[in-house]
Amino acid sequence: MTRHPQGPIVIAAGGTGGHLFPGQALAQELRRRGRKIVLMTDERVQRFDKLFPEADIYEVPSATPSGKGLAGLVKAAPAIIAGVARSFAILQRVKPAALIGFGGYPTLPPVAAAILRGIPTCVHEQNAVLGRVNRLVAPHVNAIASTFDQPKFLKARDSGKLVLTGNPVRDAVIALAGRPYEMPLADGVIRLLVFGGSQGARVMSDVVPGALAKLPQQMRDRLRVVQQARPEDM
Repeated sequence: MTRHPQGPIVIAAGGTGGHLFPGQALAQELRRRGRKIVLMTDERVQRFDKLFPEADIYEVPSATPSGKGLAGLVKAAPAIIAGVARSFAILQRVKPAALIGFGGYPTLPPVAAAILRGIPTCVHEQNAVLGRVNRLVAPHVNAIASTFDQPKFLKARDSGKLVLTGNPVRDAVIALAGRPYEMPLADGVIRLLVFGGSQGARVMSDVVPGALAKLPQQMRDRLRVVQQARPEDM
C-alpha cells in the first residue's frame, strides 16, 4: 500500500471510558500538532461527537464473543467480519498516515483492516494485563504503547515493540490537577465517588452499597455518594 504520511491519524477505540478517554486525550494533542483525526468505533458513535469535535467519526460493526468457548466466537464472527470489510473500505477512502487502537472488541475490525492494508499500526494498553484484542494483534502491529513496563501476557517475541508511554490524560483532567484537596471537616459532609472500569463497575455495584450500610448511622448521615453503575446494576 502507498503510504500517506500527511494523512489523518485514525483512532480506534471501544465505546467505554477506559478505552475511549485515552483516545480522546491523544486526539487533543494530535490536533494541537495540526493532525486531522478520524475516529472508528462501534454503534455508540452518536455519543462521541462532543468528545471528538473536529474528528470524522465512523461506525464500524463489531461484537464481543460471549464467554470463552468456541460457540461465543462463532456467534460474534459475522459482525466482526462485516466490521473488517467496512473498516477496509473506510481506510481506503480516508488514506490515513497511521492507525492507533485503544483496545476493546470494537477496535478489532479497524486494527485488522489496517494490518491487512499495510498501514502503520500501533495499539495502546491502558492496563497491567494485556487485553484480549491487543494480545491477538500484538504479533502483527508495528508498536505497542503501554501504561506499564511489563504488561501481563505480552509475549517475549513482541516485547521489542513495547514503548512505555504512560496513559494519555485529557485536557479537562490536567486543568484540575493543581486544585488543592479539600479535607472534610470533623463533622462535615464526606463526599464519596465510586467508579470502576468495565467489569470493575459491576464489582463496585455489588460490594459498595452493602459496605456503606455497615457503617455507623452517624457516619452514613454525613455521606454524599456518587456511584457509577451499569444500567442493569442501578
